[in-house]
Amino acid sequence: MKKLLITLLLISPASFADWGDVYYCQMTSFSTANLEGERTDVPLQKFQFKLDKTKKAMVFGKGGYLDDRELEIRKGTIFKSKEEWYAGDKYSMAFFGKGKFIYSLTGSAGGNFMTANCDKF
Repeated sequence: MKKLLITLLLISPASFADWGDVYYCQMTSFSTANLEGERTDVPLQKFQFKLDKTKKAMVFGKGGYLDDRELEIRKGTIFKSKEEWYAGDKYSMAFFGKGKFIYSLTGSAGGNFMTANCDKF
């Protein structure tokens, strides 16, 4: 009986992703690398994002590295029941799944890489 209750909680609709959901995240790593290959660790930050149905995007809150950024959710990659998806823009790519956020950015000066743990509220 105990196993059945745990299973039902894990597959309940409350654990599914949906438009309008807000996630609060804490970075677990954040580093940059320039074209010479020099890597720098950046102070870890907290951030939040919302799944915006109108924009079909992850819309990040104000402040910090991802300040007001919007990452369009890639068509065909949102899996509500698994609560995972891919998103990105011209220079960056992100993956969210099982409460984990991974982000990378590539530009003319180098690149950035970030990981974070997130909870839905």
